[in-house]
Amino acid sequence: MKHKATMHITRVRLLRAYLHPKYLGLLCISIALLLGFSAQASAQEIHQPVRVGIGFGFGDNISSTNIESFAGSILCGVYRQGHATGSSFFAAADVPLSDLFSLMPTLGYYDISSAFTTIPFNIEHARDLNTFDTIPISRQRNFTTSVQAVSLSLLAAFKPLSRFHIGIGGSVSLLTRHSYNETEKLLTSSIVYRDNNLSTHAVNDGTFDANKILVAIDFSSGYSLSLSPTIEVTPQVRASIPLNPITSTNGWNFRTWTIGGAVTMMYSLPSNPPMIEPKPRIEPLPPPILVEAKKEISQPPKSILRVSMKAVGVTETGEEVAEPVVSIENVRVTDLAPTLNYLFFDDGSSEIPSRYHLYSSEQESRSFNETLLYKSDALGIHHDVLNILGSRLRAKPTTKITITGTRSLHSSGDSSSVTDIAFLRAEHTSKYLQDVWGIAPSRIKMKSRALPEQPSDDNVATGQAENRRIEISTNSVSLLEPLETHKLQRIATPPEISFISNITADAGIRSQTITIKQSGKIIKTLDALSGSSNGELNWNIAESEMTEGNDSVTWQSDLVDSLGQTATTSGVIRVKKEIHNKTQHVNDSTADKSLERYHLLLFDYSSASALGSVSDDIFDRIASAITPDARVSLIGHTDITGDANYNEHLSFDRATSASQKLSARLRKLGKSAPTMSLQARGAKDILFDNSNAEGRFLSRTVRVTIERDLNK
Repeated sequence: MKHKATMHITRVRLLRAYLHPKYLGLLCISIALLLGFSAQASAQEIHQPVRVGIGFGFGDNISSTNIESFAGSILCGVYRQGHATGSSFFAAADVPLSDLFSLMPTLGYYDISSAFTTIPFNIEHARDLNTFDTIPISRQRNFTTSVQAVSLSLLAAFKPLSRFHIGIGGSVSLLTRHSYNETEKLLTSSIVYRDNNLSTHAVNDGTFDANKILVAIDFSSGYSLSLSPTIEVTPQVRASIPLNPITSTNGWNFRTWTIGGAVTMMYSLPSNPPMIEPKPRIEPLPPPILVEAKKEISQPPKSILRVSMKAVGVTETGEEVAEPVVSIENVRVTDLAPTLNYLFFDDGSSEIPSRYHLYSSEQESRSFNETLLYKSDALGIHHDVLNILGSRLRAKPTTKITITGTRSLHSSGDSSSVTDIAFLRAEHTSKYLQDVWGIAPSRIKMKSRALPEQPSDDNVATGQAENRRIEISTNSVSLLEPLETHKLQRIATPPEISFISNITADAGIRSQTITIKQSGKIIKTLDALSGSSNGELNWNIAESEMTEGNDSVTWQSDLVDSLGQTATTSGVIRVKKEIHNKTQHVNDSTADKSLERYHLLLFDYSSASALGSVSDDIFDRIASAITPDARVSLIGHTDITGDANYNEHLSFDRATSASQKLSARLRKLGKSAPTMSLQARGAKDILFDNSNAEGRFLSRTVRVTIERDLNK
């Protein structure tokens, strides 16, 4: 049969109900009990002040009802149990009746809304308007109520401890809002409503008749935390049990129970001190003759403060060196970073994100120079990827590119977009290359597809971010060749010193600093309690003003506890003097050794297979650069997603795969393969910021390092 997509719910027409006499009776009994507490406490001395304050609360509104989602058709589902998170804002007071009992009146605003959902139901004979075939469709109805009230409550609180209370009482609430909204959702994939092209459809909304006055029994339990002599913060657990329904008709009720928490800030009002009657004056007796006597004054036990410390070296792979000997060398570093031909976009957006470096005009882009990117790491270089490609396209006027836009099928912004956001991403990238770099439109072809050809897992947030991208392909391999940068860098061996301390401090630590000196000059100060240290004392040697030579480094640790006691310990770190017969090098006459670093970018987060032609070119360059005196190391890395043990094995597989391919290239060139050092770091050393997609892609890598001495 034909079933219309828009169903209209019959509005709940309810009789306005007023308070039942039994509810008034319960309220009167509660007031009588509170007055009884007050009378009992009137004869007792009260030491607690009156407190007033404000607070906010939050909780779960648990509701029950019995409403057919489609009037007269039980097959379409029934709303029975619902819940939603509600909030409240209130003013409160605490009026002590005695040291054990007090009254707690509260006036506030409360949100007691709920949301109901039917179980999915099927429409077996819906008609497809394109093929006129009958098909089954699975649907679900959603019913949301918006109910707010102003409530006055009064609780009798019992305080077995001075700061802890348990309260019970009643509340009367005046409804200020009682409306509803009903929607229907299609659960059958690829089926949408014709009127809005979405899987969700509005059914009905409006207000429903309700009892204006609600009565409930309230419970509360909390503990007060003192911030000052007059201000306290009280976290509480609260619950409310309704005595009459929000609305009722035809034998069914709509009730809401609330349980949750609240935080109240209370201020203690000043109290007048009791009147003290003056005592009669008594003439003092003459002072007795005192005989001095020696008394032993007991001294409090002295707080213990002890510290011992050792300095250990930490290598690049995280291994500790018990007695480090530091050497400083100037190293000529060549970095080969991959040109990642992707650009990643924010959810639901086709605008190029602000983290990418963009020029505003063609004239401004002429200041761009690839060689100046040596100051950046691979991630910083990638944020200039459009300028790298634009510069190379401008220099190669016959080269053409294809920009393919993709999107995520499950991220909220992309999946709800009614426009072809994937094509818009390609279009905006093309427009930047045309407007800023002067690339002719005929050289740029634009395409779009849903997921990328090699997608990441689109069911998780990180995979969705990686699938929201554009991919650039070209007819010229040189357009996407890796970027080579050169720089002179100071490298320390080992690169880091870690200070490990053993402290006994009965009174707690006020400060702990380490002062590092060379030749009497302070070159570094470490503060263990600073926010940047995270409680660790690590010294990055290359970043300090340590000089070359053989002058030893001394360090001193100074510890102060909360009582002002001090403890000091110190030590020496030996420095190794590097002796070289200096030789001249082109553009670099001060380097002691050279270091070439290559990054092999890997696509799939669960794969040990490198990229195709791009990685093949890098392997050829590495093999050509290896000489008999070279020391070669391969270090495998992963991003931070996934299991740590799996990532460590994966990184080792990547390093092993890279070493096998490199050995094959060397044999092809007739070279003997040197001994290669293989290391698996997994996600232990985070190479780049993994909070964005490009950082995770660049972290799925094998770093190949070729090191050789330049000075004979």
